[in-house]
Amino acid sequence: MSGSPEGIYEPGVVDPQTPLPNYTSPYWHISPHRHANHQSIWPADVVDVLIIGSGVSGMTLARTLTKDSSPNVVLVDSRQLCAGATGRNGGHIKTMTFAMWSERKSIFGIEEAIRISLFEDSHLEAMHRTMKEDGIDADLVLTNGLEAYYDKPSFERAIKALDEMCAHIPRLAEKHKVYTDPAYIQQEMKLSSRCVGVISVPSASVWPYKWITGVLGQLIDKQKLNVQTNTTVTSISDEDTFEYAIVRTNRGDIRARHVVHAQNAWIGHLLPELRPFVSPVRVNVVHFGAVSNDESASVASKSPFKLDSKYSLWLRYGEKDYDYLIQRGDGGLVVGRACTGRKATSDDSQTDIQPMQHLRGFAEETLASAPAGSSSHIDRAWSGIVAFTQDGVPFAGRLPFAGRKHQWVCGAYHATGMIKAFRTSQNVAAMILGERPSQDFPRSMLVTEERIRGLQRSLDVGGYPIHVQKSRM
Repeated sequence: MSGSPEGIYEPGVVDPQTPLPNYTSPYWHISPHRHANHQSIWPADVVDVLIIGSGVSGMTLARTLTKDSSPNVVLVDSRQLCAGATGRNGGHIKTMTFAMWSERKSIFGIEEAIRISLFEDSHLEAMHRTMKEDGIDADLVLTNGLEAYYDKPSFERAIKALDEMCAHIPRLAEKHKVYTDPAYIQQEMKLSSRCVGVISVPSASVWPYKWITGVLGQLIDKQKLNVQTNTTVTSISDEDTFEYAIVRTNRGDIRARHVVHAQNAWIGHLLPELRPFVSPVRVNVVHFGAVSNDESASVASKSPFKLDSKYSLWLRYGEKDYDYLIQRGDGGLVVGRACTGRKATSDDSQTDIQPMQHLRGFAEETLASAPAGSSSHIDRAWSGIVAFTQDGVPFAGRLPFAGRKHQWVCGAYHATGMIKAFRTSQNVAAMILGERPSQDFPRSMLVTEERIRGLQRSLDVGGYPIHVQKSRM
């Protein structure tokens, strides 16, 4: 595993292997899409683009590539549609710009830190606009995202970072508001007396599975996309003298002029060159069911925590210890992450004891309105595999390695894919079509020989052991 700045889990290089067929069932999959296990006619001829992965990256790549042109595009996934990280996340679209500001400034410099911050901030509007354009009802609700701090030093560092951002990116900093009045925090925001301060920013909650499968379903119905679910890529043969790569799967071979690795935390298995810099990490999520089925009742009265859906929360207990929470319109809640007790593994067939203990008890300590015993309303618990990177940003672009001439990468979103993946994938699709990435696309995200050399040097200096361990635990 990489020496990621998150640094909460054991170090070492992890081979994520391939996604397991038996995985914990997320709340978002309660109503499977009719094309969830779709398999198109097997492609016999050479295809233009083959995409590995059917989450937000795979969907966006397919949507962008087929929107204004008609290339022959195939999408393959080891599982059913959207069963990886996107279909297992917390449904929260919220930037973390000021929380990451100091790290990014130190790693990339002020200009690139600004570029990354603005790029992430652009995602909410871009995704909202796209859902409307495609006519996809994914339960997107615009919220006031509250970054609630329960550790004073962490809050003070966040305020300092926000003040510095105000000097460099005033149009972004002005979207944030700071709250320190205990009465307002406890009575209006329903946070406990342990909360020392709040920073708010426009955010949203969404049903990610509905969005991804909705778009992919349209492309399947219009016969614009060949989809092969339950198809595991086992290896790729790629030579500089070849006109195409040969993608070998458990169901047969597919020849492709371009292959895009869009499977997020699993990219290290097929790309051992990136394995030292991408950490597959298991995170845990729960769904609290509503306390009442009364259609006429308010959201707050149906919520186990008595919260209103106009707020979504990011609860920070320390610099690298936090949870997120979205309150759904039906009164249900989705809470996840629980950094404590995370494991370096790609096994999402089980959850972790310590995070689950935490998620069952956090509300009574952090919220003012959570009644005792509210954890009895948990009706679904699952895990998901996120990807942390050595320098905190994704890998995007054509691979610079020998024997990878026809291959691209688009993934490893440092556990915040909802504010990185959509527009990153749009830019990678544009590059595949021979265009240049957009002016605002962070160049630090491109996978280049120089970046790889720098990442390797940082590992060497950091002293992290370079040894391969199996990720299944």
